[in-house]
Amino acid sequence: TAAERVAMLDLASLGDPDQVSPLAVQQRHDEAFDVEQVTKQFYDDYVAVFRQLEGELQAQTGDRAWAHDYALQFHNRLMFLCYVQRKGWLGDDPEFLTTLWRAYQDTSQPADTFVEQWLQVLFFEAFNNGFQAGRADRVHLPREIRNALQTAPWLNGGLFERNELDRRYPFKVTDQAFERSLNLLNRYNFTVAEDTPLDQEVAVDPEMLGRVYESLVNVSDTVDERGQAGIYYTPRVEIDLMCRLALVDWLCNHLGRDRFALVNELVFSLEPDEQTQADEHVSNANLWPDIHRLLCSVTVCDPACGSGSFLVGALNVLDDLLARAQRQVGELERPYDRKKRIVERSLYGVDVKGWAVQVAELRLWLQLLIDTEIDVNELRVQPVLPNLSFKVRVGDSLVQRIGNVDMAHLGQGRLSAPLKGRITRLKAAKSRYFYNQADAALSSPAKLQHEELNVFRAILDEELARLDARLQELRQGLTPQATLDGMAPAAAAPDKRQLEAQQAELKEHRAQVAGARDSLRQAKDVPFVWDIAFVEVFSGERQGFDLLLGNPPYVRQESIRNPLLARDEGLDEAADKAAVAAYKAALADAAYARWPKTFGYGRGKQTLKLDGRSDLYIYFYLVGLSLLNPQGAFCFVTSNAWLDVGYGAALQRFLLTRGLVRLVLDNQVRRTFKEADVNTVIALLGPAVDDRRDRVASLDHLARFVMFTVSYEQGLSAVLWQEVCEARARRAMPEYRVHPLTQRDALAAGSDQANVYAGDKWGGKY
Repeated sequence: TAAERVAMLDLASLGDPDQVSPLAVQQRHDEAFDVEQVTKQFYDDYVAVFRQLEGELQAQTGDRAWAHDYALQFHNRLMFLCYVQRKGWLGDDPEFLTTLWRAYQDTSQPADTFVEQWLQVLFFEAFNNGFQAGRADRVHLPREIRNALQTAPWLNGGLFERNELDRRYPFKVTDQAFERSLNLLNRYNFTVAEDTPLDQEVAVDPEMLGRVYESLVNVSDTVDERGQAGIYYTPRVEIDLMCRLALVDWLCNHLGRDRFALVNELVFSLEPDEQTQADEHVSNANLWPDIHRLLCSVTVCDPACGSGSFLVGALNVLDDLLARAQRQVGELERPYDRKKRIVERSLYGVDVKGWAVQVAELRLWLQLLIDTEIDVNELRVQPVLPNLSFKVRVGDSLVQRIGNVDMAHLGQGRLSAPLKGRITRLKAAKSRYFYNQADAALSSPAKLQHEELNVFRAILDEELARLDARLQELRQGLTPQATLDGMAPAAAAPDKRQLEAQQAELKEHRAQVAGARDSLRQAKDVPFVWDIAFVEVFSGERQGFDLLLGNPPYVRQESIRNPLLARDEGLDEAADKAAVAAYKAALADAAYARWPKTFGYGRGKQTLKLDGRSDLYIYFYLVGLSLLNPQGAFCFVTSNAWLDVGYGAALQRFLLTRGLVRLVLDNQVRRTFKEADVNTVIALLGPAVDDRRDRVASLDHLARFVMFTVSYEQGLSAVLWQEVCEARARRAMPEYRVHPLTQRDALAAGSDQANVYAGDKWGGKY
């Protein structure tokens, strides 16, 4: 707590003041304000309170999973309320929750009715602009409480809507249980400002909540869901670095690689004087209009978003750059409105864990609160929080099956004007839903999801018609046509073979599209599918995301399970073994289906196969790269095992011959995941292309392997990255060493005498 932190500064506890060294004083100061220690203490305290409530709810209902999820939701709401009251939005009382609790205690209410009769009135009525102070069943509330509830902000957004968890069982959160939670929250200082990479405050900020939640996902005492799912928290410095590296690469893909120095300086300038100089350089080059346009339209996705750390990191980096761009082009916008627009236009996330999606939404909402300096009266005119249901989705990012049909790589031709218009209208309807604006036709999440599905069906119908027309053309080309003298000309053999090969490929593709269409027609519950959930991205102008960022789950091959079945403890050993084998096969198929030409998928003989011992993140690389558009940028932090072990060979070969390895970053002084026994690398990659043959553009590309000899904090420098990306030969500097080599040379180094790539030890060599 704050008092405990201050008490630690009592120098008398160190002994004789005359004998205390400056080093001892500094060490005690560092301990008192150690963010890591506060995080650990808050986590330990939170777990104790959480577990007690979870146990009491389970005892009432007999449903362990529901008890876990409701306890999580209950504390999400309470902690969000802590941040709201800090803004002074509840009767100008920064401790309104305590005031509400004391008022309940002072009015002799029936025992164990606080949550149901007092707290839920705040949650479900006041925060939804529905509190009526004059109602007969609200007279038990003191006048000052009713006045505060009457002027409470209209939050909306979904967090304070009564949902299925609230309605599933009759249950009671006792007064004692609530008081435990309140005492926990009152012991800590809550701040809405997440730390920037170079500035830290000792307080419970949303970033700390993300770390706590990614450590607190045990559904039972026997199943450690966090360890089982391979979830480890990425430090904010690495997140900021990765966001900036990917953004520089993507901007250069659009503005030209010759603009690298300017763009690199712009994105990596952090201090005010650096930013002023960089902004002037960009202005002199007349690049602000283009940069502003690109920043307003960029799409960023984390396919395994966890508690939303990369989404928050991307939001902060984009907000800084867009604010600077707006000043240069003369556009005025409040920080709150700008951040809200960035979330709506640019951020997308998916996670297989429902709890993770809830926390990601919570953190994005809290980011908006940071800059919500709005008049209290305005807070009641329209909702403060946007609806994020269509921005962060629950689902399996890798396996995309409906029935037995793999929905990956269906592809599409040019869309008709009417269908493009329909997609545009769907995108606009999602935007209105995000902003809580009424839409007569698509007013609810269910209606929007139904329209997503219908639009995707229409896309498949058009694709089938296009394929049928093309197959008809090929049939006519293969059918001999009689000449004027009645003789049929002989078709040239090479032309005929080429046409027959095209026909076979189109027939195969048509069968896949038709199977998907039939599967959609029969399915009752459609699971998450990229092309359906984000149809406006994959059927839009760019056909894919601009930036793919993340820290995919680190799950060793022997621990891989279907994540959608992770909470089912009813399988016997044989059934579990069969389910594991089926899911691993589905993972391999998912990767192959994304790159069918490269892997020879569906053509009888595969030309490239993934090792059955591949860890889960290998599949995230291959599926993730397929989600990029042709000018996109990709940045993952993962285990470094794929650089040196056998199962990394297929990914290495794929990247060398079909992709673009921009940077592979290692750090010999700091491990990214302290709590995991795993060393990591950051990989910055360009878009890949599916092809039956090795691509010359890939082989000629210069890859750079970088080993840091200092912490990544010292890597947030435009000068350093300018040096790294200009290096064309090995270079050793005090902060790093860089080893550039062409992907052709890397391929040759890992190939045997028969020119078969067997993998190479990139980590050890480079």
